[in-house]
Amino acid sequence: MDAKARYEAWLTDPLIDEATKAELRALAQNGAELEDRFYKWVEFGTGGLRGTMGAGTNRINIYTIRLATQALALTLKEGDLASRGVVIAYDSRRLSREFAQAAAGVLVANGIPVHLFPEVAPTPLLSFAVRHLQAGAGIVITASHNPPEYNGYKVYNAQGGQILNREAEKISSCMARLSLSEVHFTAQPLEHPLLRLVDQQLVEAYYQAMLDAVPPLQHAGSLGIMYTPLHGTGGRHVPEILRRAGFSCLGCVPEQMEPDGDFPTVQSPNPEDGRAFGLAFAQAQEDCQLILATDPDADRLGVAVRHQGEWVLLNGNQLGVLLADYLLQRARPEQLQGGVLIKTIVTTELLEPLARKYGVEVRNTLTGFKYIGALMDELPREGKHFLFGFEESYGYLVGSYARDKDAVVTSLLTAQVAAYYAARGLDLVQRLEQLFQEHGWYQQALESYSFASSLEAERARMLLQRLREHPLSVIGQERVVEIRDFGRSEALKLTTGERLYLDLPKEDVLQWFTEAGSKVSLRPSGTEPKIKLYLEVQGPTQAEAGARLAKLKEACRELIASGLEEG
Repeated sequence: MDAKARYEAWLTDPLIDEATKAELRALAQNGAELEDRFYKWVEFGTGGLRGTMGAGTNRINIYTIRLATQALALTLKEGDLASRGVVIAYDSRRLSREFAQAAAGVLVANGIPVHLFPEVAPTPLLSFAVRHLQAGAGIVITASHNPPEYNGYKVYNAQGGQILNREAEKISSCMARLSLSEVHFTAQPLEHPLLRLVDQQLVEAYYQAMLDAVPPLQHAGSLGIMYTPLHGTGGRHVPEILRRAGFSCLGCVPEQMEPDGDFPTVQSPNPEDGRAFGLAFAQAQEDCQLILATDPDADRLGVAVRHQGEWVLLNGNQLGVLLADYLLQRARPEQLQGGVLIKTIVTTELLEPLARKYGVEVRNTLTGFKYIGALMDELPREGKHFLFGFEESYGYLVGSYARDKDAVVTSLLTAQVAAYYAARGLDLVQRLEQLFQEHGWYQQALESYSFASSLEAERARMLLQRLREHPLSVIGQERVVEIRDFGRSEALKLTTGERLYLDLPKEDVLQWFTEAGSKVSLRPSGTEPKIKLYLEVQGPTQAEAGARLAKLKEACRELIASGLEEG
């Protein structure tokens, strides 16, 4: 069925409500828009659904949400997980509550119990709830820090982690076989006997789990903190956990505290973007030493530190290293024994010398916190235990109560680290510099290359293929000593010709390690027409590391530009 046929089918389908049909009729003369809305069904990818909201098969709306949930229901029944129920949470985005209730309506109509959050809730709280309630799955309605017109639908497994590829493929293939007429749903799920609202007792258990996960710290109250949830779900939970931990000098950005899917005070509700800190910078008092900003579903944290009278933004690698260092310092010897830090393959290598100092292990896994969560479950079988996990894209977790990154507990942990060093006359930038002086100066850069057409995207795929077939021995002026091809699960040692197996799921990522200690990673996006370039260098001084990074960045730009032209 082509786009025009799907469009006309929706206009005559008795299952489609009149408001949706009116929206579609208004677009009758806009052929390009209708083509985009109906040329396919929105795809259920590795994380679920994500896209712009609106009427159509290729949009996020109650019909595509219901279709995905029917596929999930059938998959749960097939795996004997349906009787354990599903937990549903939603964030502050437009229509998130309605989408959550639409999903609930499908599940109860399929005879599956539902635990529904009565108000907006952080994604990590959903992960905790799945584990705490021993549910068979979880759903969270969120599009993380995408623009306001986006929403999404993420599915969690019974372990509380985002579903892995094989789980997503089952749901995706089931969804592809379904039609809207095969979806079972009730329009009034809140009145259904199989639906229960999540109560405050579960939230209290979440708070206690976070307090148990971090080292106890005395005299925290004097640290001045400013917090903003950027109109998201953290506004209720981050201030509360900080107060419970003894942080009394806490200010909040009032204009950004209420959940609002329009995100009216920021260009992007993304704590990785320094512009999101604008109001917090303007309102922070002189005695404020730390600014914390969480994204709409409160799973990512951005941090700014007052250093020598100026605000300094920490990147995701820098904050992760500071948190890991603090946890290792504060751990008891028996906690360190058999302890494991987990990071993703594109995250900083500075964690390695830090771990060696304390006699703990670092495990690498693929990009995406779901892989960190999955690895957490494997460690006990080896007689080992999880200490801390993070990824460079501002996601962190301490404690084993959840299987996803948690900006709420990370806000608490970051405040603790800042208070700990403030009591010793240091700010976090100064402590980071101490770590660099001890282990070497590590600097990173991230660049994205977007493609406006399928031809450009094909050229990018051909570039990666050529780099596989003709391995680089030099990048810029740096000699390559090892190449890791995660698409082939193989590492090649160029100095010896030795080939080693990479025991990770296959993913289309290439990495080069140089004699000088640099790491270059090239990774196509799984959801957008772009490739991402991750760079990390190390040097004996900040100046040398900075110069090396600039040269490597320029060499990689030329390599990619010429490679795309060849395609």
